[in-house]
Amino acid sequence: MRLARASELKCIYKLFARHREIFPHIRQDALKRRISAGQCIFEDGVVITFQRYKKRTYVGDLVIPAGAIMLHQIVNGEQFNGVGGRVFDCFFNEVVTSSGGDLYLTVRKENAVARRFYKRHGMRVVGKIAWAVGTIPGFIYQKARP
Repeated sequence: MRLARASELKCIYKLFARHREIFPHIRQDALKRRISAGQCIFEDGVVITFQRYKKRTYVGDLVIPAGAIMLHQIVNGEQFNGVGGRVFDCFFNEVVTSSGGDLYLTVRKENAVARRFYKRHGMRVVGKIAWAVGTIPGFIYQKARP
């Protein structure tokens, strides 16, 4: 897995900007902080932003334990080409399994494409979440280390 470099910020931001309907909240300054913190993978046109929780954290109706990895965003520059799944699986095998924690993420209920993707890659729904004062429902997914 290759961590993103500061020089790739604009390229990474453009990938998210092409999907404003899914990522309206992504800002360059936040991406810059993730890159600087070593919390952004950029490989083969796929971006994954994540963090390792230092303490247990409440997300929706679930308590996520310290040490867990929270995947914040994943975007593939060329959707449906199989590269996103390959990079996601490598991320899980190389980053998550070596971290000592499990993988968690949240996704909007309406995002059926993402939900099918996560299910295909061994994730399961373990909780519920809502954004925008409860008007945007979503799910919390988990994939446990082997």
